[in-house]
Amino acid sequence: MIDNLPGVLAIYRFQGGRLQKIKGVDIKINLDKLSDILVENMRIGEQEAKDLKFLEPFRGYAMILDNMGIVFIDDYVIFTDARKTNWDLLIKSVLKGMVMQNG
Repeated sequence: MIDNLPGVLAIYRFQGGRLQKIKGVDIKINLDKLSDILVENMRIGEQEAKDLKFLEPFRGYAMILDNMGIVFIDDYVIFTDARKTNWDLLIKSVLKGMVMQNG
């Protein structure tokens, strides 16, 4: 399961414009502001994917804020310690649908 990967701090679900914690630690940032940022970045990413004529639908992105890594894919937001995360393994796991397996 994804929460067993190195560096994962918490898994949240983005529903109805709000972030809801599924498991892990409480994230000490303004979740409402972060939700707005996530939505805006998703909108930009979708437009960029359209402009670049991606064959696959745009599903999400990853970013780093200070030392915190954030992966936003398919309504799930995974918070990580950016320095301890194996980004390749994490993103591949999320794309394979491993966010809530066995959870």
